[in-house]
Amino acid sequence: MVRSVRFCLQIATALAALTITPDKAMAAQTASASPSEQKVLSDFSKQAKDYISKEHALAADKMKPTSDVSKLEQQRKQLRDAVQQSRPNAKQGDFFTPEAAKTFRKLLAAVLKGPDSGKIKSSLNHAEPGAPADFRVNAEFPNQDGQPIQSVPPTVLKALPSLPKEMEYCIAGTTLALRDSSANLVVDFLPNALP
Repeated sequence: MVRSVRFCLQIATALAALTITPDKAMAAQTASASPSEQKVLSDFSKQAKDYISKEHALAADKMKPTSDVSKLEQQRKQLRDAVQQSRPNAKQGDFFTPEAAKTFRKLLAAVLKGPDSGKIKSSLNHAEPGAPADFRVNAEFPNQDGQPIQSVPPTVLKALPSLPKEMEYCIAGTTLALRDSSANLVVDFLPNALP
């Protein structure tokens, strides 16, 4: 258990290092996105930042630095419970609105048809472990027994709006999920995101 939590933290740290700055991310998207799509992506990023700001307020008394894995898991559960209570009506599509869903699918389709498509598909097909696709919004992320979460290839991350460090994208089959890594919670997910 300790080993898998450490591995998950290492993956999250590596992903954070690989993400590009918001200005560069938006500049990269500007080249291929229409003005209305740029607004959708900007609104998505703002919504993610707002979510994390609210979570920070909830986490103030829940998450304390510790090297004790069982205490960390207990704190994570307390934070997850608080987040769940703060958004009892959360549902699929809150973040991936119809407009955002269309834009994300377009961006992902472009990446998966681009020059690195073979490498990306190979990476996704051979990654271990594959995340289960039974996502439920506002529920615990389904990585049973603390198993590490599959990383998203950097080429794919570059095509998507950047996220606050406490959030990450996860891919399971053709579904793109938005994960709150502090609470290990499914914030939202987009079915059929990948072609």
